[in-house]
Amino acid sequence: MYLVGFYSPKAKSGVTELSLSIYQWLKMNTNLSVAFISYGTLEKESPSSELFHEFSKLSVSEQKRKVKQMKKEHDIIIYDASSKLSEGVLKLLPIVDRLFVVGEEHREFASKLHQIIQFNKIFDKNVKSFIAHLRGNQTFILHENKEENVIGFNYLKNETNEIGQMIYTDYVTHYLNEKFIEKNEQVFKKIKRIPKENLFYGLYELGIDFEKAMLFEKFVMLREAMGQNYEEALENLFPLFMEASFTQILDKFQAELYMFTKI
Repeated sequence: MYLVGFYSPKAKSGVTELSLSIYQWLKMNTNLSVAFISYGTLEKESPSSELFHEFSKLSVSEQKRKVKQMKKEHDIIIYDASSKLSEGVLKLLPIVDRLFVVGEEHREFASKLHQIIQFNKIFDKNVKSFIAHLRGNQTFILHENKEENVIGFNYLKNETNEIGQMIYTDYVTHYLNEKFIEKNEQVFKKIKRIPKENLFYGLYELGIDFEKAMLFEKFVMLREAMGQNYEEALENLFPLFMEASFTQILDKFQAELYMFTKI
């Protein structure tokens, strides 16, 4: 369900050791189902249904199938992304939900890496296909609270507990977020079934406030007038109407209307 990656651009930087220690910590200190994937070869550990290595030797379709299968079967998957710079490694980093860059000296590298990940998500067809296969992961690199710098880790035994606790807390948040997304998807499916000409009444019957329902319909009509097709307008505007206040939505609607009248 929740995929956590560990990576470093530097060979022999302890990525495998650190990720394995986190894997063991989660198995010992939580009641979650935890699995492990290594991009390279594990020399000491015996492969099993929950501990998989030589991921790099699989074809892209096999990688997709394996990750999706393990995400269904396990709560948390630790992904040892290896310690080297290669196109194969970089193409797989966007599939993780959380990425740790190992080594304090790699802060600048981690910031640039995040830019590359975001670029690949937008423009690389293979990356987009892989992410879509895994239900649209939103990869982000961990940031410190104080300095807003990308965090790195030197491999120390006393950090295993701290990182393990962090991942467990993230998993709980991720779990709740997934459940919230599922509920939103159920509502959106109902909205898509509403006949276009009865959108306002259908939204109101679903329980959306009278004012919001009316504004939603007007906003969709505006987007259509601007050239967006109906279903795409629904999909783009739905998150805004679920998360923003009526005043915030009205401000955005008025701004777009003003822009449209000036074109």
